[in-house]
Amino acid sequence: MSKHKIFYLQPMRFFIALFLLISCSQLQAQKKSALISGVVLDENENPLPKVSVIILGNTSGVTTNDSGYFKIKVKPDKSFALLFSYTGYVTVQKNFFLSSDEEENITVRLLPGAQTLETIIISDERERKELGLTKINPKNALTLPSTIGGVEGLIKVLVGSNNELTSQYSVRGGNYDENLIYLNDFEIFRPYLVRSGQQEGLSFINPELARNINFYNGGFQAKYGDKMSSVLDIQYKKPKTFGGSVYVSLLEQGLHIEGAAKKGNVTYLLGVRNKSNRNLLSSQETSGSYIPNSSDVQGYLTYKVNEKLQLELLGNLSATRFTFFPESAQKTSSVFSPLFTANLGLDIFFEGHERDAYKTSLAGLSIIHSPSKKLRLKWMLSHFQNKENENFDIAGTYLFGDRDFDNSSNTFGQIVNPLGAGYYQNYARNSLNIQVWNASHKGSLDKGQHFFNGVTPSSIRKFWISWLNGNTRIQPVILYHITLHNCNYLKC
Repeated sequence: MSKHKIFYLQPMRFFIALFLLISCSQLQAQKKSALISGVVLDENENPLPKVSVIILGNTSGVTTNDSGYFKIKVKPDKSFALLFSYTGYVTVQKNFFLSSDEEENITVRLLPGAQTLETIIISDERERKELGLTKINPKNALTLPSTIGGVEGLIKVLVGSNNELTSQYSVRGGNYDENLIYLNDFEIFRPYLVRSGQQEGLSFINPELARNINFYNGGFQAKYGDKMSSVLDIQYKKPKTFGGSVYVSLLEQGLHIEGAAKKGNVTYLLGVRNKSNRNLLSSQETSGSYIPNSSDVQGYLTYKVNEKLQLELLGNLSATRFTFFPESAQKTSSVFSPLFTANLGLDIFFEGHERDAYKTSLAGLSIIHSPSKKLRLKWMLSHFQNKENENFDIAGTYLFGDRDFDNSSNTFGQIVNPLGAGYYQNYARNSLNIQVWNASHKGSLDKGQHFFNGVTPSSIRKFWISWLNGNTRIQPVILYHITLHNCNYLKC
C-alpha cells in the first residue's frame, strides 16, 4: 500500500518544484529594472518645478520637485522615450535604451515657446422665441386621433375650433380665408367652392415630408403678407440618406420615399396619398350613398450647383371627387310647456344627386444665391391652377308633425299627427377656373447685432367664373392683382 502512495507523490513533488522554479524566475525578471534621474532647467539654468515626465505611450509618470529633480524607473533591454512638458515651454523628447540595473543621469533644458490652440466655435443652438409662435412636430400629425388628421387637426386643437369634418380653422375670431399658408416660401391656395367638410379632400401639407412647422396666431413678421389672422409656415426636409415610410388607416393611406445623390448635391422627396371619408360619412343624419375620394402626389427636388448657388423645384397634383345620392333624413325635437307638450318630428325623403370635383396643381421653382455667409438672396416663380365643378340637383318631400314614441304601438317612430307637408328643390351648376402666377424675390442680410429681411412679391391672378344658381349667371371675369411688401427689420 505504501508503494502505491510513493508512486503518486513523486510526480506531485516534481510539478511543485517546477512551479516554484518558474515563479522565482518570474519574480527575478520582474525585479529587473533601470533608473533614469536628472534635473530639468529653463533657458536661464534655473530649475523648473512640476515638469511632467512620462514614458511615451503611457498616461502615468512623475513630476519634478522644487529643485527640478526627477527619478523614474523604466523597463530594461527595450527602447523607449521620455517626454518632458511644461506650460509655456516646448515639449522635449529623449530616447533611451538601458540594460538591467543600469542608471543614467541626464540634464534637460526646456525653451520657451508659444502653443497654438485649435479654433473653437461656440454657437447658440437654442431656438429664438417669438411672440405668437408655436412650433408643431410633424410626427404628431400622423398619430393624432382626429377625423381630418393632418397638420390642420393639430392647429384646431390649439385655436379651439370644434368642427370635426373640415380642416378649416378660425383664429382669434377671423374669417376662414384669413389664414396664410407657406410651403418652402411658396404661398399655398385652397379650393374656393368646395369648402364644406364632407366634400373636402386631403390637406395640402404632407406630414411625412415636413421638417419644420411654425404657426403664428398673431404678431407675425411683415414678410408673410397682409392677412390678419394667422400664418402657417412649413419647410420640407432635405434628406441625406435613402429612406421611406408607409402608413395605412381606415380613412387615409400613404407612402413616401426620400434620398440623396451626387454626394449630397441632389436631394429628392416623393409622397403619394389617398383618402376616403366614406366610413365616417355613413353616420351622417342624412342617410344615403356617400362616395368621396381624394388623392395627391407631391415632389420636392433640390440641386446644389456650387457652394453659392442652389436650385429647388416643388410640385403638387391633387384630385378630389365627391358623389352623393341622398335618401332620407329624420329629425325630432321635444317641446315641454304648461300649455303644450309634444314630440315633433320631421321626415324628409330625397331624390336626385350631387357631384363635385376639383383639381389643383402647383409648380414652383426657386433659385438661392449666397454671395457671402451674411447675404442670402432667393428668387421664386410659381404657378397655381384650380379647376372646380359643383353640380347638384336635389329635391325633397317633407312631412312635419307629432312623432309616436310608444314602443307597443304599430306606428312607433312615425309621424301620426301631420302638421304640415311640402316640397323643395336645390340645384346649382357652378364651375371655377383659377390661375395664379407669382414671382417674388426674398433676401436677408446679417450685420452682427442687426438682421435685415425683405420680400418683394408680385402676382397675377386670373379668374374664370361660370356660375349658375337659379336664374343668376355671372359672366367670365379676369382680374390682375399686383402687391408689394415692405422690408422687415429686426434687432436681435
